[in-house]
Amino acid sequence: MVGALEYRSGQLATTLEPAASSARFEQFLTDLAARWPDDQLVLVLDNASYHRSPAVRSWLAAQHERITLLWLPTSSPQLNLIERVWRFVKSKLACHRDGNDLPGLTTFAPDILDRPRATFAAPTRPHLFLCQSHCESA
Repeated sequence: MVGALEYRSGQLATTLEPAASSARFEQFLTDLAARWPDDQLVLVLDNASYHRSPAVRSWLAAQHERITLLWLPTSSPQLNLIERVWRFVKSKLACHRDGNDLPGLTTFAPDILDRPRATFAAPTRPHLFLCQSHCESA
């Protein structure tokens, strides 16, 4: 999974990929830029190798006037709020972790990814919520 979390609204922009690669990540960035065509974007990136590939660096350099990068230290994934979303989504997909249920995982993952909403500016602690999960209803 590759994703971006819009902190203000809690909306996710995601894509389910069979494997991570710089080409797929570059396409995701292109789609992300098109989703918010007039906005200044701040991207919080970890140190995944495909984030730092020459092709992705070239794409990001061409977008430097509207995209600001924030690179997180490798020892601090907790600083990236989307990591909370990934943990939450993985827990909802736990019923499909068995390697024999890859079809179930690929069927239900997009639905699960479309439903979470993250709230970080709440008067209480940050939280995630999801309408009923298919795993819980089974």
